[in-house]
Amino acid sequence: MLFVSKPKARVEIERKFMGAGLRIILIGRLVDCTFRDVEEILKSYRFMDAVVKIYGEATLDEVEEAIFESTAYKSAVIVANKIDLEGSESNLKLLETYVGNKLPIVAVSCEKGYGIEKLGEALFKTLNIIRVYTKEPKEKEFSKRPFILKKGAIVYDLAKNIHSDFSEKFSFAKVWSKRLVFSPQKVGSTFVLEDQDVVEIHVK
Repeated sequence: MLFVSKPKARVEIERKFMGAGLRIILIGRLVDCTFRDVEEILKSYRFMDAVVKIYGEATLDEVEEAIFESTAYKSAVIVANKIDLEGSESNLKLLETYVGNKLPIVAVSCEKGYGIEKLGEALFKTLNIIRVYTKEPKEKEFSKRPFILKKGAIVYDLAKNIHSDFSEKFSFAKVWSKRLVFSPQKVGSTFVLEDQDVVEIHVK
């Protein structure tokens, strides 16, 4: 099953050794069911020894989906083309009313070239990614081709993307960033990166 909007709930199931029993941790609330309902459906699928963590507002269906691990959530953007045509503005308002805040809508005209620059921005934001540039030690200029990482990535993730040796032999890194009080700043492997940071990695 595939959805384009993020779920309200997140259910994590971790199997434990035999005899550990079934433990349900609720960090949020159950919408259409009780603890007993969740326990029964888990046991019906032979989850006798596990820790189940439920975040947000969860339904019994979402618990069942977590059991099968068959649900994938993909980011999406609605591209409303031909915005230059007559009557397109009213159609766009109808679309915005129907979709609400569930998905971003970008109005474009491929023929006129209108809104194309906004599409790139919307895709970048929706994908939840960052661009991180690298610099070789002793080099003055940094690379013009960034590494694309997930938002929230740390220096270790970047090192692993460059080469496996970098993550294994990591010593420290220097980071250039507008948000820092001074640049470069010497950081460790768990330093959280942000968009357009420049990183110089030093290995042992």
